[in-house]
Amino acid sequence: MLGCIVKTIFAVAAMALFAGCGSTPRREAPAEPFDQASVREGLSGPYLGQVPPGSYPESFAYGIVAGDLHSAPVFAPDGSEAYWAKQGAIIVRARYENGAWTEPERVSFSQSMTDYRDPFITPAGDKLFFLSKGLLPDSTLPVKENIWFVERTAAGWSEPAALGEEVNSNTLHWQISVAANGNLYFTSMASGGDIFMSECAEGRYHQAEKLSDSINTDMTESTPYIAPDESYMIFSRMKDGNAAPRLYISYANEDGGWSDAVLIDKVGYGLCPTVTPDGLYLLFLSSPRSVSWMTADFIGELKP
Repeated sequence: MLGCIVKTIFAVAAMALFAGCGSTPRREAPAEPFDQASVREGLSGPYLGQVPPGSYPESFAYGIVAGDLHSAPVFAPDGSEAYWAKQGAIIVRARYENGAWTEPERVSFSQSMTDYRDPFITPAGDKLFFLSKGLLPDSTLPVKENIWFVERTAAGWSEPAALGEEVNSNTLHWQISVAANGNLYFTSMASGGDIFMSECAEGRYHQAEKLSDSINTDMTESTPYIAPDESYMIFSRMKDGNAAPRLYISYANEDGGWSDAVLIDKVGYGLCPTVTPDGLYLLFLSSPRSVSWMTADFIGELKP
């Protein structure tokens, strides 16, 4: 019982790192609409036109991906779109059009929904998952963060649809990640912060299960990123309320389990990790107002 209490305290401290994660969304100041003034005209090239990093963390898109952030950018498989979340339940998008990146703009997938959080694009690029406190249709669940998705159509993204209670009955928060086979990984805060997986089989999601002790400990685990082939997972772990969140990596074992998680010691502060679709770079929140990136060579180097 004491361990659960301590872990809950740690989870509350982790949540406090990001003001605005609570039930009352904070609105952005109108004077700075999505940092459009910071976007340089004609910014071109992959990954918002940034110079590729080395093997140690470097600032990513400073002044473009800026403000009070809630996730690192995720990119479409063809590199033509980038999405990221900001405090206040806002998702922002930039597009690569006519050889240059557009100014970041707020996105909305439905006229009946205004709350959008923490996007993730599937490896195939055909779906975008996100969290929202939007009202669930025909549900008895309380108003809380739930997992929704939109599907890519010829006309753009579809109307949002919510996952079933096999997933959304959990106390959800923060980053979602989806493997190529559809398996869904997410954080549940019911026990203070643990990572769960819901298998996608026969076209539907099944009851979510908590991952093993190789991933989940008495500390707070959150914001998972799963490799498209489920060969590894990167996630954040916070030791206690005075410690910075750190990034760890675990590898899939032949028996279907997970190896003991290894600290990615090059990253001193890390949340919301994501690997670019080409597998070359790791992006993550390096503070509540900044994103860093580095090469993904460590994935092979740290493997047991």
